Amino acid sequence: MNESDRQTRIAQLQNHRHALLQQRDRRGAPIATIDMELNVVRSELQALYAVGRIQPRYHAVPLHCSSAGH
Repeated sequence: MNESDRQTRIAQLQNHRHALLQQRDRRGAPIATIDMELNVVRSELQALYAVGRIQPRYHAVPLHCSSAGH
């Protein structure tokens, strides 16, 4: 998964989480079912954030730092 896909998925999950929280506040809402789905969303978000923390950030290496010795 590239960084753009990861950020897109994070945004989708955050929107879904927001919708679930609104749904949960409604009278007669199936709270246990919504809470289970919120746990799944939360777990996936945590995994995506963790991937972002451990992925190396590749930066262009200036020419003077290359191993070519120039």
